[in-house]
Amino acid sequence: MLFRSRTHSWVLMLIAFIWPKKGFIRGWIYLALRVLRLRSSDYSLAAGLACGAFASFTPFLGVHIIIAAGLAWLIGGNMVMALIGTFVGNPWTFPFIWAATYAMGSWILGLEQIIDDLTQLNFSLLMAYPGQVFYAMTIGSLVLGVPFAVMLLGLCYASAGHVRVLFQVIKQNRMKKIRLKRKTP
Repeated sequence: MLFRSRTHSWVLMLIAFIWPKKGFIRGWIYLALRVLRLRSSDYSLAAGLACGAFASFTPFLGVHIIIAAGLAWLIGGNMVMALIGTFVGNPWTFPFIWAATYAMGSWILGLEQIIDDLTQLNFSLLMAYPGQVFYAMTIGSLVLGVPFAVMLLGLCYASAGHVRVLFQVIKQNRMKKIRLKRKTP
């Protein structure tokens, strides 16, 4: 058979998920090219990314994508970029974001911090004192997330035009090389 299905064991599929055969760089390059091909304005792309980044600062785990898409829709941002922007919050950055938002929210509200060491901020603490921790993290996320999103919006908006021009130049040069190869015997 030409195209027979190959069934792999769950162990091989898990290994391929953790460490892809073709590497991580290929996926990032593919994602960058997909973003560059989006037919949106520079503002729309930058606003979508900023909405996703802001949503990552909120303590509403599980609904970051919905928050980002809603905000992007309200301000005219790109939904795909809002989804990509939510990757600001990931397993490596969430502990820092949560500690910073909790500390900032507690300081602004004048609440006594439940714990002295912010490395002990975890889910069981949230369940023990849900109102105080959640409220402090929500206020802290607004105070820290808005300036971060505005900064990201400015940086992305300023650089989006340059990146698109560079992409077009690279694409045109590649097409010229292909045409020259076709003409030469």
